[in-house]
Amino acid sequence: MKPFEVPPWEAGAEIVEFKPVNPSGNGVAAAKKPKKKKPRRKKAAEASEESRLSKTPGKFSYRQGGGPLAPPPASSDDDDDDDVEDGIRAMHKVKSGRIEKQRPPTQATKGGKKELKLKPELAQAAVEAMEATSSPTPAANSLASKLQSELLGGRFRYINEQLYSVTSRKAEALFRKDSSAFEAYHAGYRQQVEKWPTNPLNRIIKTIKKVPKTAIIGDFGCGEGKLAQSVPNKVYSMDLVAARGDIIACNITDTPLQAQSLDVAVYCLSLMGTDLNEFFLEANRLLKLHGSVYIAEIQSRFEDVREFVRCLSACGFDLIKKDVAVNYFYFFQFKKMRHVPKGTKLKAFSLKPCLYRKR
Repeated sequence: MKPFEVPPWEAGAEIVEFKPVNPSGNGVAAAKKPKKKKPRRKKAAEASEESRLSKTPGKFSYRQGGGPLAPPPASSDDDDDDDVEDGIRAMHKVKSGRIEKQRPPTQATKGGKKELKLKPELAQAAVEAMEATSSPTPAANSLASKLQSELLGGRFRYINEQLYSVTSRKAEALFRKDSSAFEAYHAGYRQQVEKWPTNPLNRIIKTIKKVPKTAIIGDFGCGEGKLAQSVPNKVYSMDLVAARGDIIACNITDTPLQAQSLDVAVYCLSLMGTDLNEFFLEANRLLKLHGSVYIAEIQSRFEDVREFVRCLSACGFDLIKKDVAVNYFYFFQFKKMRHVPKGTKLKAFSLKPCLYRKR
């Protein structure tokens, strides 16, 4: 081989192409690295074909998930750019740890206050509802009755406390001064009776029905006179105020009845006041010898039953029977064994007051 020679310029030159060599000088040509091809977009037909194949059984299927981190769905060319920006902004808030609730668009305002716009039919329905609430409703009536019941109960408890803490004469003056107090007291009393496990008057009525029909009964502190309406006997109903025409309005320590005119004396929840000795001295005056006294009282009023029996013995009565095993009430039967003049000076005694609590 001839050595490399550069021909003279005048003789012309031939274009000689040299193959590239390795920069390191080893004479080996460097291999070119293949370029990465960008994935081309699939056409609509290919995408539909792929989705069809993904649904075929036995092959892996991919379904795009939802949630705040999911990419926004493919939108048409007609979508506004604002929707895309809102989606990107929401994704950015989630990634940064802030999630904000979308606020409803504000309504038109007048004077800085929101204006509520109602459809005509809704506005008419609202007007009808307001007119309906202006008239009395069952709920309003129940509330009024509840308030009335509480007021009645409060007045009853006040009158009840007065009757237990004063003498019978002062109690008589109380009802004379306030004519409506008696009705208020018995209205509250009826409410209390409904809460009791039993009404002791019913047991007294059964007892009186066992005595001879010719026996004359004296009902001391009769209230509304239910005993006289429940038995066939002749009954003198007496109380501080006459609730009916057949009831005698009087102080039961000084009745208008004649001496030794009664066979039975009844005190059913009527031993009120601080002068019970006057009660039983009057009963001694009115009862015949060996006449009976029936008493029903609240259990909590008795601090010492034996002391109560001794006080009645001083008034001329002996204990025949007692029932103190009944819950809530005690029942006694005494018999007049001797006459004790009404003017006899005896030690005044009373039972513990029965004060009803607010419920």
